[in-house]
Amino acid sequence: MRWDIQFFQIAIVQCVGVALALALAGCRSVGNGFYPIGIYGSDSAAEMPDIRAAGFNLVTGAADDAWLDNAQKNSLHVLASPGTAAGPTFEPLKARDRIREHDSHPALWGWYLIDEPDLHRVPAEQVRQAHRFFKRAGARKPTVVVLYKGNEAGNYGKIADITMVDRYPIPWLPLADFPKHMHMARLALGPDEPMIAIIQAFDWSAWPNLVPGEKNLRPPTERELRCMTYCALARGANGLFYYTYSSGKWKIREHPEIWEPLKRVVAEVNSRMPLFQARRVWWPKNHYFANRDLRFNEALEASVLSVQLRVQKGGAKTPAGDYILAVNTTPWAHTYQFTLPWKTGSTVAVLGENRDLVIDGEWAVDQFGPYDVHVYGPIPGKGKSE
Repeated sequence: MRWDIQFFQIAIVQCVGVALALALAGCRSVGNGFYPIGIYGSDSAAEMPDIRAAGFNLVTGAADDAWLDNAQKNSLHVLASPGTAAGPTFEPLKARDRIREHDSHPALWGWYLIDEPDLHRVPAEQVRQAHRFFKRAGARKPTVVVLYKGNEAGNYGKIADITMVDRYPIPWLPLADFPKHMHMARLALGPDEPMIAIIQAFDWSAWPNLVPGEKNLRPPTERELRCMTYCALARGANGLFYYTYSSGKWKIREHPEIWEPLKRVVAEVNSRMPLFQARRVWWPKNHYFANRDLRFNEALEASVLSVQLRVQKGGAKTPAGDYILAVNTTPWAHTYQFTLPWKTGSTVAVLGENRDLVIDGEWAVDQFGPYDVHVYGPIPGKGKSE
């Protein structure tokens, strides 16, 4: 979904002279325990049952009665544009009317404020004025801004109620570019601002003009798709979006090589929801790579990204407790070892792998294939701090 910059220029003119106090109403929470698992690009209500059956709970679309009502019938929420379904250009007065008419609809999850203002060189103040326009028009549901670069969250990230970041590196950039930008966005936003990761689920060969000179274009493999999903969790994402179900020449149902893996990954996220809603906890980690030459990935971060997660309210597959999530962000195999947050027994369970990891003194040692993800826990015993 792309927005016409002209709208924001018009909106600014209409905003001049209005007191800033009118714009203070807002929301800084993803909301009410709802964990977004969204997908872009559905252009027909007939696709909604398929999307819901695949495990998604959120779609993009226009703010109109038919779309929102159909989403509600299919237990889906909508990240909506106040424009028309036919295109991104619309008049501010009509947008205002749509916001006032549809903001209270139970299927309406949030308002799409702008897409990639950093890439399109839209000044941050212009985006801020557009946010105020939405709020003055009566928007109580969250506004959303999507960024192309995580480091730009320092300029744009605290304007809208929710910040999303899209990085689509496969195969023209190292996969490690994805967690790097999520990391930069989280650092710029701070620990409490909502951040949602947008993950590549398409093939750049549908838009070769956007990656000129690149060859052998392909969609992510299942390993890469799963790796990016868990990288988002490790870097503090509060929700997930995937791009895209349908857009231009790309229709994911025509590409089972990515649609089937995507459904499996989304099913895994849903089955481990307490883990994805867990709180990241600092621990005095010490880690070590057997092959020191490969200890850094292509983004010059640690090749295996590892974090401690605390699940407060567990489920059948992810009981309450503390876990270590470890994600190999590289195409290389690793022997990776790390210290646990506290002393425990001789083994710790590896979630979903039907095995236990042996603890050698204070060290846990495991093998990682390319883009492997391992989750250890719940760790026996109790942490030193709560």
